[in-house]
Amino acid sequence: MTRMGYTRRERVAKALRHEEPDRVPLDLTIVVQPYRELLGHFGMDDDLWWDEWSHAFPKPEVLERLGVDVFHLPWGRTAEGFWDPGSTDFTDEWGCRKVRVDDAYGGFLFQLTDHPLKDAKTIGDIEAYSHWPSFDEPRLEGFEQLVKQLYNETDFALTMTFGGNVFERSHYLRGMDEFFVDLLVEPEKAQAVMKKVLKINLKRNEQILKAVGKYLTYFRFQGEDFGSQASPLISVDTFRSVVRPLLEEEWRAGKTEFLRNNPDGKIAIHSCGAVFDFIPDFIEMGADILNPVQPNAAGMDTKKIKELFGDKLSFHGAVDSQGVISQGTVEEIREEVKQRLSDLMPGGGYIMSPSHNIQSNVGPEKVLAIYETAAEYGRYGK
Repeated sequence: MTRMGYTRRERVAKALRHEEPDRVPLDLTIVVQPYRELLGHFGMDDDLWWDEWSHAFPKPEVLERLGVDVFHLPWGRTAEGFWDPGSTDFTDEWGCRKVRVDDAYGGFLFQLTDHPLKDAKTIGDIEAYSHWPSFDEPRLEGFEQLVKQLYNETDFALTMTFGGNVFERSHYLRGMDEFFVDLLVEPEKAQAVMKKVLKINLKRNEQILKAVGKYLTYFRFQGEDFGSQASPLISVDTFRSVVRPLLEEEWRAGKTEFLRNNPDGKIAIHSCGAVFDFIPDFIEMGADILNPVQPNAAGMDTKKIKELFGDKLSFHGAVDSQGVISQGTVEEIREEVKQRLSDLMPGGGYIMSPSHNIQSNVGPEKVLAIYETAAEYGRYGK
């Protein structure tokens, strides 16, 4: 195979082995409104898939136009099964009610409005909660066929997000104030909620990976945000003593099942904010990829992170969506892309992407600037 002869799937796999393919692989994460504008710019039909976070799932034709290598699969749903765009509220499978909030640019998301375990006084109250999902019937009808078709008919590196949220889901259910007090004062209560989430996740993860794991290049556990903009949300000591044992059980079980179906598969974890202090633990726990690498959060210097951890960990994201993509000029976006490529691409181990979803105030010219700059400066062996 010549150096320029990589398929998208091969390019991503090689980078995740910490090797240099022909160029840095690219990914796109974007919310509904700018994606609709991008479709209009390309003259394409507005037939989008999206989820409760307003995360759009771009279709292959859009990804091809941008040179993107990764296709995100919508877990358990085909296009007909997505959220009703006219919905103003819903209650999710965990019993959490969410209400639609619109922004000034035509975008939206669903905001959590209550915490059903907020008033739980005892571990018994947590155990007795009536809305723990069972997932006895995996929602995979038609999904395995969709994934297989995409695997056979395209060369995209396929990925999807599921499981996870052991820490985050617990404070969704309990309320952040109550849950963080539990972590310090009644850690056994905090663990009781996390153990229920973990037990459910372990069953669901196994079902999904048995069905489609062999088709995935990597998969990502849902968000476990341990950082704010300025600092970690909890101490490393609290993380290690209360949270890590449960999180690590899910990560290792998921990785074991994934490798059973796909010996080359990698797992990604998502943790926003200032999470530098947790990275050594993430590596020990079995993470292969860190997403989103938020460069404007405290301590998240991409050059330093690459130098310290780049031999053990791959990175996904890092192009500042919060500041530069959202607020900057096209030229500032180009400089931001060049900086992250310079810091993270040497030796492989990097999938370039926005540091989080491209937001509603970002027009097509800015999106194009990201991927045109990556095409120009993201090649190896120049």
